[in-house]
Amino acid sequence: MQDLKKNWGNEGIIFGSWNVKGLNEPIKRGKVLAQLQALKIDVAFLQETHLKKDAEHRSKAKWIDKIYHSSFTHKSRGVAILIRKGTLFKHTSTIIDKDGRFIIVTGELYAQKVILANIYGPNFDSPIFLKENI
Repeated sequence: MQDLKKNWGNEGIIFGSWNVKGLNEPIKRGKVLAQLQALKIDVAFLQETHLKKDAEHRSKAKWIDKIYHSSFTHKSRGVAILIRKGTLFKHTSTIIDKDGRFIIVTGELYAQKVILANIYGPNFDSPIFLKENI
């Protein structure tokens, strides 16, 4: 496997995952995005965004280059993958769950083939969830 650190010095690529419990409220959304930026997250995986399909643009900020989002019809569920500007990512394909529970993005991250998957499972024990959906 290629050493991704050689492209980023000693810091490497910083991944982060956060159950944000809703991004519809502008002040909260701003605080979440500011925290991700302050932590210098290169690839962020957000769960429970609660954004409808037509509101996905709300996750956009100046420091974000790409947004991949899977939404649900109600203000619930929803997952997103955000990629920071300057992060060399070449998108190949996206698989989106119609129920807003997962998104799978394939591509090349610094010329290394990757699969980025963000999964938000049910809040109850559901052994068949992964078998049926993934």
